[in-house]
Amino acid sequence: MIEFYRFSRHIKTRVIQKSTIRGLLNLSVLSRKIPIIAILIFLVSCEKIEKDLKDPAESDKWTLYNTATGLTGNQVRGTFCDSKGDMWFAVSSNGAAKYSQGTWTYYKTSNSGILSNGVTCVGEDSDGNMLFGTTNGISILETDKTWSYWRHPTLSLVITCIKTDKNGNIWAGTSNQGFFVFDGSQITQVYYEEQKTINDIEEDSKGNIWIGTDGGLLKFDGNRLTLITMSDGLPDNIITALLSDSKNRLWIGTYFGKTVSWLDSQGIHQQSLFNGGLALQMNDISEDAAGNLWFSTYESGLIRFDGVVPYAFKRYNGIPEDDIIASASDREGNIWFGLYSKGLLKYALPLN
Repeated sequence: MIEFYRFSRHIKTRVIQKSTIRGLLNLSVLSRKIPIIAILIFLVSCEKIEKDLKDPAESDKWTLYNTATGLTGNQVRGTFCDSKGDMWFAVSSNGAAKYSQGTWTYYKTSNSGILSNGVTCVGEDSDGNMLFGTTNGISILETDKTWSYWRHPTLSLVITCIKTDKNGNIWAGTSNQGFFVFDGSQITQVYYEEQKTINDIEEDSKGNIWIGTDGGLLKFDGNRLTLITMSDGLPDNIITALLSDSKNRLWIGTYFGKTVSWLDSQGIHQQSLFNGGLALQMNDISEDAAGNLWFSTYESGLIRFDGVVPYAFKRYNGIPEDDIIASASDREGNIWFGLYSKGLLKYALPLN
């Protein structure tokens, strides 16, 4: 294990006293020096559904949505299932989209109060308000349909991920300014030079917050911050995707790693996905209602893993392209994939 002490020299904590976003805790404790720990469990973002909720007519089918079918753009950077079961999508430079019971709704600066058309990710706070990460701050669509936003007074922030924890606290990662925590009365920035790029944020069943960065995996247990890196068994230090599956394993996707990792109380384990020795360049990880894991990658397409054998979906066997950015399951037995340049792909699980 590497000591974390060296990072304390680079901590820059800025507190902003005014915020339009409700939700978080004070992270002044993060400036303490601490050692590394490795243990965890994660939660799936959308609750599991029973197979009999699916439409048999759509079973085992792929459906593509793109600009030819009305989608506002062909690059989908974020996918999210909200507490009502509606699906939300960050359509890159073309705003956000919602899919609800067969109906599409689009949000752009031209027809809504969204802060920017450069939408990068979507989340939801504990009150049911929708949160949109953009290339210059966060837009909030309140439950009463009004809009508000938060922008840093001096920094131009590209928001990369948003996570609301069990206590209603909102965590927001950025492309080069670390992460921010919102507590209703103030906003705290936590910045480490070697972990300034944040790619994913998750919470486990014990309330630990896990943060995937370009310099390893951070864990915040409510009192201290710790780091896991390649020296602890990770295949790469650029952590790009995190998921806790139904078996309480944390799956860790990296950019240059040739295997995917998973973490439990016994430590870090490696799982080969038979990708020919190539770097997986992982973008996202999801679990479907049948317990299959889906790995979204650049160049290696989609990889489905049933716990025994991985199976690749690529252009040669039916999907539109090999660059998959994001994924999320809905409550009807579908899993949605955001594509780099071909739109949005939906897959309905087989009935058996």
